[in-house]
Amino acid sequence: MSIAATAWDALLGEGRREPGWHLRRIHIEAPCEISAGIRQPGDVKGLILETSVDSVPPDIDLPRSRGFHVEPQLVGTSRDGRVRFALALTDDTYHDVFAVLCDHVAEAASAAPTARTGLREWIRQLHVWQEFMARHGPDGLSEDAVLGLFGELIILRDQLSPRLGLDAAITAWAGPRGEPNDFELPGGCLEVKATSRQAPSTLQISNLDQLDDHRSRILLTNVRLRPDRAGTTLPDLVADLRRRLGDSKRQSLADFNARLIAAGYVDLHANLYPTAWITDRIDLYAVRDRFPRLTRRDVSGGIRSCTYSIAIADCAPYLTTEADLDDLAGGRL
Repeated sequence: MSIAATAWDALLGEGRREPGWHLRRIHIEAPCEISAGIRQPGDVKGLILETSVDSVPPDIDLPRSRGFHVEPQLVGTSRDGRVRFALALTDDTYHDVFAVLCDHVAEAASAAPTARTGLREWIRQLHVWQEFMARHGPDGLSEDAVLGLFGELIILRDQLSPRLGLDAAITAWAGPRGEPNDFELPGGCLEVKATSRQAPSTLQISNLDQLDDHRSRILLTNVRLRPDRAGTTLPDLVADLRRRLGDSKRQSLADFNARLIAAGYVDLHANLYPTAWITDRIDLYAVRDRFPRLTRRDVSGGIRSCTYSIAIADCAPYLTTEADLDDLAGGRL
């Protein structure tokens, strides 16, 4: 059970009904005071971060999200008081995800060297979860989303990490940040499409910027996967990348975990992804000239977004080699 959930159960077991927050301190070593809380009436679960007024940055930007909200409260006077930031669950369908969220942001804040940086990290991680709540539901990734994430992580681990180093490959993973392409490399962008059919005929393109080489040079990658019990599951692949990062690369590990959350992956749902995959082949296509695609220049001005599919057979003239990927990773294109 999570640290926050354990504290909530203990607080509920006390049976206190007085209005307001009932708190139990967690992460005693943190530079700011962090507590799991139950608010009455209503048994509302929450996470409370409290710090001095002078530790609150003037440019603070509190997130607003489906599933949770953050409410700042002044405790004491404005001169010598403290500020309490109460993170509260607002939709019980997110209960299990909220427990993971609270553990994640509390751990991030507790690792900071000062109260001010702890608050900044707490809020930064809440913005990551805000993106998760906006894009994903409480019930895990769809089958297509699992396949897509698996393909991106295979490329990150097996193709980009040997060329860039694992830290830089994670930094280049741009899709979870909301960028049009999955990876932004020194020489251009890499777009990854994973397919699982034996003979896939099309690739799905999700926006008008994805294959627009006026923005940047682009390589399109088709990762062809097949299910096999001897293969690797998505949770196994995530665990392998975390192991490679290890404790010695704490910031890169935190960055990787944040991008996983933004991509919709949380460990809570790991048992929902039991399929093991093997990579059959990886095809690279240079997006240029008359490559089959749509861009903003090809559609009427009133069209803001669209999704479409392209025939893999018509991409064949643009098939290229890993030498182009070497150049893209090295900034030589």
